[in-house]
Amino acid sequence: MNTDNWGKFTVRGSEKVEKLIRKMISEIAEICQNYLEKENYDALVLIGGYGRSEGGVVITENKEKPHNNFDFVLLTKNLNERQNAETKKNLMKELQPVIKKIGIGIDLSVLSAQKLKTASCRIIWYDMRFGHKTILGDPDFVPSLKKFTVERIPDWDARNLMVNRGTLMIINDLLLQKEQLDEKFKKLIVKHIVKAIIGYGDTLLYFLHDYNWSYLEKQKRMRKNQRVEADFKKIYDEAMNFRFQPDYNKFLQKDFLNWMDELRTHFEKIFLFCEARRLHRPDLNWKNYAESAFKFALTEEITKFKPFAKKILNLLRNQTYPQKSSLVAKLGFKTLGMAGILPILFPLFAYHLKERSYLELAAGILSSSSKNFPELREAYLRQWGKTGDVNFDNMLKKYEISLER
Repeated sequence: MNTDNWGKFTVRGSEKVEKLIRKMISEIAEICQNYLEKENYDALVLIGGYGRSEGGVVITENKEKPHNNFDFVLLTKNLNERQNAETKKNLMKELQPVIKKIGIGIDLSVLSAQKLKTASCRIIWYDMRFGHKTILGDPDFVPSLKKFTVERIPDWDARNLMVNRGTLMIINDLLLQKEQLDEKFKKLIVKHIVKAIIGYGDTLLYFLHDYNWSYLEKQKRMRKNQRVEADFKKIYDEAMNFRFQPDYNKFLQKDFLNWMDELRTHFEKIFLFCEARRLHRPDLNWKNYAESAFKFALTEEITKFKPFAKKILNLLRNQTYPQKSSLVAKLGFKTLGMAGILPILFPLFAYHLKERSYLELAAGILSSSSKNFPELREAYLRQWGKTGDVNFDNMLKKYEISLER
């Protein structure tokens, strides 16, 4: 284990906090090294902010400490999917004492190195290729994944970045219904908002052909881009600065409802702009959005083997489109599967849309007996927990959020 190759972990942290993070990562690495057999993995890599050397540092009581969880990816070999799942479960159990000791969460993904070699390009893999630290194993493995380039990221994956981060705003809507919000919940709301701002800004840069794996570089590019509204540039810049060195006091005094409404206006415009680009529909609006998106889905990535095979499998499941529509839209809907359908329903709940036909469409797809917005929103989130985010249910339990009426 060569810690000299790890470099810096933060943008604005002092040498003291750099040494602290290095010590934390070393303790985590030692546990992993003792647990794992060398012949069963190619590399353990640190990704996210700290993997990019752009991690966040928060100052509390005049002391610096890391602000975000540590995100690790373990790339295995000679293990099947069941063994990978067992490895993740057991390794996280081994790591619990150090998690408790350092007071920082650990997110661990375990996947086959061979499968990653043949995987399609995604934002997460492009970001990982250029922004990571190899903690254990072969330092040349991740850099060798040369097919993961920004040009190969599919448009729908960039769209899903908005959806994933924007869903945090929907969760905030539920949190703000609580009668009392203590500091823990207020900080969670701020974290969600910052993540959403950065997610929308990153997606906007992607559709303006200006995306980059580095947070610092994206911040510079956003400042320079003449096609982005000045108000949103300022919002994005503040969010990035918060990411590097959070100052909660600046945001905890805000009127959260007004803040959310202001941001929702920006996010709605950005979503429509990006989807108009993706769908090649300059005239896109909420009345024609769902049908346009389903039509586009029929032929999207149809020349690629894996996406085409997935479309065929989804067609065989024979999902029923719940409204009158064109044959092309109905077929496109059938090719998606629920994981592909939910992002098309997302704007309804993210931007509090009032289109009646859109609400009825969502009610039919989500098998909801109610067309009322709150009940539909909860039905959407329940489905999101099943197909959109595997950690969603754990978060609901942790913060005592109920989706049952």
